[in-house]
Amino acid sequence: MNKRKYSVSSILLGSFLCVLITYMCLTFKPINRTVNSFYQVYLGGNKIGLIRSKDELYNLIDEEQQEIKNYFKVNKVYPPSGLEVQSVLTYKDNVMTAKEVYNEIKDIDPFTIEGYEVTVTDDNNSKTKFYILNKEDLDEAVRNTVVSFLSEEDYDAYLYGNGKRAKDDSMEITDVYFDQNVSIKKAYISTESQIITNVEDLSRYLLFGELNLTKTYKVKENDTIETIADKNQLGVADFLLANPKIKSENALLAVGQEVIVSPIKPVANIAVDSYQTELQTIKYESKVELDKNLNASQRYIKQNGSNGLSKVTYATHEINGQIIKTTLVEETVISPAVDEIIVVGAKNVVYVGNSTYWAWPTTKPYRISSYYGWRVHPIQHVPKLHTGVDITGTSSRDIYSIQDGVVTKAAYDSSAGNHIRINHGNGYESVYMHLNQRLVNVGDEVEKGQKIGIMGCTGSCTGTHLHLTVYKNGSLMNPLELYQ
Repeated sequence: MNKRKYSVSSILLGSFLCVLITYMCLTFKPINRTVNSFYQVYLGGNKIGLIRSKDELYNLIDEEQQEIKNYFKVNKVYPPSGLEVQSVLTYKDNVMTAKEVYNEIKDIDPFTIEGYEVTVTDDNNSKTKFYILNKEDLDEAVRNTVVSFLSEEDYDAYLYGNGKRAKDDSMEITDVYFDQNVSIKKAYISTESQIITNVEDLSRYLLFGELNLTKTYKVKENDTIETIADKNQLGVADFLLANPKIKSENALLAVGQEVIVSPIKPVANIAVDSYQTELQTIKYESKVELDKNLNASQRYIKQNGSNGLSKVTYATHEINGQIIKTTLVEETVISPAVDEIIVVGAKNVVYVGNSTYWAWPTTKPYRISSYYGWRVHPIQHVPKLHTGVDITGTSSRDIYSIQDGVVTKAAYDSSAGNHIRINHGNGYESVYMHLNQRLVNVGDEVEKGQKIGIMGCTGSCTGTHLHLTVYKNGSLMNPLELYQ
């Protein structure tokens, strides 16, 4: 049997370790460590330090930022939006004072104040955000925006339920609303954000999409409101909205006077649905009869013309004061129109047409939903020259040639939709756009008043209507000048 042998050194080492362990066990005393309840401060995800009191820091921020209070006229200032203060339990005791933390953060991120975040979301899910201090300001500014496109009398009749559809020349509003999704929520807003602090500025922002209308024009000799508006790609109505102190398009302007020529660009579209009743003059038409027994220089009036009168009610959908859709609801003819008949000599004359008497291209009654001139395009939302007149609200969708002529184009494109172009001779051409159907072809000879198409909404279009464009010697002209 083998016997394990131990050396003297091994025995001594073992004895020493036993004595040491016994000594340590007899003499060990635990270290007393205190767990502290502090607050860990973060800014933008970065640690700033520990503080004893969250309220002390918040109160110090509020006390130190008197300048912000005075500027925004608020009672309290809050920490930056990226500041987080979390309660922690820690053995650490390297605590910072509230003043030290304040000095650390005051130049990193802006402080905040309490207000409201307003978000406008369009059909393409594009969002526009702006900030206000008082919810009541938005209500008043919305009213100011609405009455830019409506009379206060009509709007109040809608709000308080005393509109009368039966009245002549009246409007009964059935609905007023934002055409986009508009939301409002309470928020802590950075003082470096664009915060709208009063009703006047908010009203301007809702209407023009900016606070400072910096685009101005100095009136020159012979300028009129109409010529200034045209030079700056504005409609006259938009010019008057931008310059509320100028009450009429016929107002006199002083040479050197500075006017605002910023385009209307509402942040949120104001939609208005209404019934509109009006007394409408039925203008008589001048019809020409040819007499081959008379020389070309001879003419006489066979029948005098006289205007008629009708009472018409339309259902109308408008956005930002522009008629988008109109439907004839009711017509009562009070007195019919009597056409003027003019006999014109045609002896030894090849009659092609004339540039004196023009037929109206639609049935009557009708409404002109958009006139010739500059406007904010209802689809593209940018200033654009409207090259003709839009006619809608008719009892029939039939479209007629305004004069004798030859069809030079009958086609479709993405802008004009189905359209027809007619050469009337004497330098005149007419174009009929957005048709549902074309009833003539290139090369066809048409007579004044002949049915050539059916009104529709093809191409770039917001509602059923006829867009009539007229050219004289290759240049655009206002079609209504033909009927003056």
